[in-house]
Amino acid sequence: MEESSKTGLVISPAGISDLESVSQLLSRNNLPVADLGAHLDSILLAKYEGTLTGVVALEHHGEEALLRSLCVQEAHRCTGVGVALVSAIEAAAVALGVRELYLLTVSAAEYFDRLGFTPVSRAQIPEAIRQTEQFRTLCPASAICMRKRSRRAY
Repeated sequence: MEESSKTGLVISPAGISDLESVSQLLSRNNLPVADLGAHLDSILLAKYEGTLTGVVALEHHGEEALLRSLCVQEAHRCTGVGVALVSAIEAAAVALGVRELYLLTVSAAEYFDRLGFTPVSRAQIPEAIRQTEQFRTLCPASAICMRKRSRRAY
């Protein structure tokens, strides 16, 4: 568990008891939930004073991973919660040996650009990422693909 004593924000892994609240948060924000249960072990939660404020997940595929389901409660946007979640999931990816993070976004390309992600064509996406449920069926074909190379030293 990671806590920022300055803000009171706690970032921790999700458990089975969190699945319903995570699903509701993602659904309210038009993010896919169909395969959420299959990825429960890769979900990180942000909580402020015990209340769910945000979520992010990582779908790991060798040296590549798919960052997915980044979502912050509307009342907590622009407070650093999203940045903290992305930073935490990037650290988890580095620990797993991930060299490149990919994501798909319909509406947050500018946000992810500020976090160091760059647009890439679908043809540049590794096969393992293209075969994910998120890539194949859950996100629309119009979603922007983005990539970020790991901060890990090589």
